[in-house]
Order: sequence, then C-alpha cells, then structure tokens
Amino acid sequence: MFACIYIPDFPVEAIVRVEPWLREQAVAVLEGKPPLVRVVALNEKARCLGMEVGMTKLQTAVFSAPANEAAHSIEAKVKTSKTTQIELSSRRTRSKPKPGLAILRQRSAEQENSAHAALLDVAHAFTPRVEDTTSDTLLLDLAGLERLYGAPATTARDLASRVNAIALEANIALAANPEAALHAARGFSGTTVLPAGEEAHRLGVLPLQVLLDTFDMSVHDGLASDREREKLGEQMLDTLERWGIRDFHTLALLPEHALASRLGEAGTRLQRLARGAGMRTLVLCEPVTHFEEAMELESPVETLEPLSFVLNRLLEQLCARLEARALAAQKLHLRLKLERRVADEETTSAQDVSGDSSHVVGGGNIGERILRLPVAMRDTKIFLKLLQLELAAHPPGAPITKVWIAAEPAPPRSAQHGLFLPVTPEAERLEITLARISGIVGERRAGIARRLDTHQRDGFLMDRFVTAEEPKQREAPTMSDTKEPARLALRMFRPPWQLQVRLAEGRPVALTAVTKPARLGELQGKVLWSAGPWRSSGDWWTENAKEQSASKDPVCFWHREEWDVALANGDSDNVALYCIYRDLTSGKWFAEASYD
Repeated sequence: MFACIYIPDFPVEAIVRVEPWLREQAVAVLEGKPPLVRVVALNEKARCLGMEVGMTKLQTAVFSAPANEAAHSIEAKVKTSKTTQIELSSRRTRSKPKPGLAILRQRSAEQENSAHAALLDVAHAFTPRVEDTTSDTLLLDLAGLERLYGAPATTARDLASRVNAIALEANIALAANPEAALHAARGFSGTTVLPAGEEAHRLGVLPLQVLLDTFDMSVHDGLASDREREKLGEQMLDTLERWGIRDFHTLALLPEHALASRLGEAGTRLQRLARGAGMRTLVLCEPVTHFEEAMELESPVETLEPLSFVLNRLLEQLCARLEARALAAQKLHLRLKLERRVADEETTSAQDVSGDSSHVVGGGNIGERILRLPVAMRDTKIFLKLLQLELAAHPPGAPITKVWIAAEPAPPRSAQHGLFLPVTPEAERLEITLARISGIVGERRAGIARRLDTHQRDGFLMDRFVTAEEPKQREAPTMSDTKEPARLALRMFRPPWQLQVRLAEGRPVALTAVTKPARLGELQGKVLWSAGPWRSSGDWWTENAKEQSASKDPVCFWHREEWDVALANGDSDNVALYCIYRDLTSGKWFAEASYD
C-alpha cells in the first residue's frame, strides 16, 4: 500500500500557514519584478472571483485594490497600538476585507521551504520510507504498517489529521501502487482510498490534465529540458482532445497497438497510467534535521508587542514540527533583519557580543539572539516569554522587517523523581524566573558562582544557573554517625569597610571604622585578642614567571595581610569577631567579614 500527500495551491498554503486568518479569504500569490509581476498561484475562493494564473498585478487591481489597504497583516496593524490582546483580535476582525475582494501576497521562498520541511517531518514520523517527489507532493510506502495504523481508511484519516496539525490542508490518497495514489491525490479532494483492482474504475473520471501533469514529473525519456517535456505534453493533450479523449477512462479503452503507432512509447505509458497500473520504486529521502521558521513582514515592526504575535506564530509552527518528530529544543536561535537607516551605519561597529546570549549586527543589518535552555523543552508559551524577556533586555535598536527562528533539536527530557525527595520547581518555570531576575539586577549578577584558577579572595565568576537532572538522595543517618560539630558562619561585607587601625609591636590593638557601619558602635573599640598575620597572594605563579623572565630572583610578592580579631564594642560586655586585612599595595586596612 502506498500513500500520497498533495498540497493544492502550495504557494498559497505556505502563506496561509503563517497567517491563518487568510484561510477564509480569497488569496492570490504574486511573483516577479516590476513591471513583470504576475499571479503564480490562487486558492479556490480567488478562482471563484474570476482571477486566473498569469494575470498581471494591474489586472488584479479590479479584484483586490480596495481590500489591500484594510487587509494588512497582524504585525502591521498593531504596530502603534497600546491595546490588549482581546482588543487586537477584535480590531483584526473588523479590518478584514469585505467578501468578494482578494488579498495579494508576494511569494516567499522561505515560507515555502518551511512548509515543505514541516510536511517532510510529518511524513517521516509516519513512515521512514518517503519520496520527496515535488515541493507539494510526497509519496509514502506503507508496507507492513497495517498493524500499527489499522485499515486504509483509518490510516488516511490519521495522516490527514497530522497534516492539519501543521496548519496545511492536503489531499490524501491510498492505493496499491504509487502512480495511482499520485493521480488520486491530485484529482480528488479530501481523503481517497482506492481498493486493489479498482484503480481504473475510480480514476476514470479524472481529466487528462491530471495525467499529463504527473507524466511531466515522472517521464525520463532523455529529453534535454523541462521546456521540451512541457512541449511534448501540450502536443499530446492537443492530439488527444482532437480525438475526443478528455478523461482517463476513454484513454484506457483505446487499442494499445494503434496508440503506440501514433504516439510512440509515451502514449503506451500514458495508457498504463490511466488504467492505474503504473508501478515503480520510490526514491527515498533522508529526514530533515534543520528546524527553522521564517516570516517576512509587510511593514517594519518597531515595538515588542506586535512582534510578539509574529514570534508566537513562528514558535507554534516550530513546536508542531518538533512534536511531529518526537523531539524537543535545546537551543533557540533568533535572527532579526533590521531596517537599515543612516544612523545605523555609524553605530554598527559599536555593537558587541557578550554573555551566553550573543547579539550580533553584521552584514545586512542582522540582529541575533541565542537562548540556551537548561533542559530540552517544547512549550510555546515558555519560549515566547523567554524571547520577550531577552528582547526587552537587549532591544534590536531598529525596526524589524524579517524574522527567523531556528531550533537545535534534542531528545525530550524524561525524569522520574523519588517519593521521598523534596519538591523542586520545574526547570522550565525556573528559567523564566531567572530571566526576570537577570532583567532586574543585570545579566552578570544572577546565576551560580564558578571558582577561578586563582588564590585571590572572591576569585569567582557568575555563570549561568543550570539545574541538576537527577537530584541525589541523601543517605539516611546511622547510629554510628558522630554528631556534626557546630559551624561558624562568615558574613561578608560587600564592599569591604575601610578601617583606621592602631598598631603596637606590629599587632592591631584598636580600630575605628572609616566607612559608616550598618549598626551604631560596630567596628570600633579595643582589640582584646588577635591572631595572624596570614599573608597571601593570588596569582603568584604569574608574578614569578614575570620576574624569572626578567632574570631576577623569584621573590613572592604578598598582596594582603589578614588578621582575626576579637573586638569589644564600647562599654558593653559583648565581644565580636572580625576578619580584617591590610592591602599591602596601598597600606590601607579593611574589614572583610564578621563571624557569627
């Protein structure tokens, strides 16, 4: 059993997939450079208005000119609005074109490539044996899948529902051979199942144009170019129409030898296809591994609110493709094409690349943001919120004319937590919380501390926080476990408080805080007890290497001198313990921490 997926009016469907509100409208797709802009695709509603493929843009003005001013896309209509999402939806409804008027759209190669890739994702998720026939047609080999998907009618409905999930409307046909399935999908709308042995009867009502269209794609008779094959098809169609043959049934009834003598081998091949007897081996293709969605905006978008509608639609399509392949996203790559202005040429070189998320404005005025996710996920709302927070923290700086979103696929996360482990927040929600905190306190001030290769105090770097995949279960204590001794807490002063210290015989005996302390009477008084000094140097190996390179004796240079002191605060009996140090490069004293 073979199945065929055919998308009628594929250029129109690729645009409607990005703008679903156009599904109920008459849509015409234009291609070419002025003044040679012509209609290359129409949907059924546009044909009912009288529009035809090949019309010039001037000819389509009769059907579409009054409507195009009111039928802008969502992002253009909400560009300057400050209303809520409900008000935006009502405004979009009010601004739809009146019945009887068509909407013109420019053909988009990126949207067609994305739609074709999404169609391949659905097909490969259904069966690994897929032939990429054309951009709008796929052939699937369903041999051995009856126990998995059931009867042919059930299989056709299941396949149609999966195609509808990626916002495409397709004709699905199942037959015993790929050629019959191909003709049925192109000739009949909806889902069609051709029982074995009834192909000629069911295909007999189809016009010859369907047969010649598929014949142009499948014939391999050594013709040099597509133009020659097209010319041959036109000649055959003209000859058959002069004979009074206009459908599959009448062509199948012709004498085979007489047809071969007049039309040659091509005529006999056409007759076999008309009888539904064509059988061939599928040319299988590899699954798509690149997941990317793109959308070109009709007018530049300047604010985050209308851009969110575009991002949400692209993310929905991206997640639908990932779900069809049972995958998730580990990293999102957002690219924005910015409208070039005079001021941008002067400030382009001032853009920087920093942090885990990079922002690059390079050739063609392209802005980029990269989101590295803590775990593989596939939630449109979480992706949208993270992108909104990222763009709010790093605005593009210019109106946006085109948007790309690419996902790095990864296996979905599977985790099983223990019954006696504490409940931890979900990694997806935690990532949004961390993004909000970073937006408030700064990108480099939220995360997890990572120690540097140095002996300097506070030698650490704020790194991106990532949750552990599997929390380790703490072992239960036993009777032989000794009692854990009490620990001394250290409260750091950030920044350190500057001191005035009086020395006697090289040891501190009294000190006073120069920086105003948080509590009255703190860090001033007589030193009751002191321990030290402990001298330290951070990057001592670097200093010694410099001195050795200068042909000097390696002498370790101490950066700081630390003391632990017990201080009597005023006249009270309270004794406080502090960690103080002297910066040997400047000779100043500082209080670094207190012991609790």
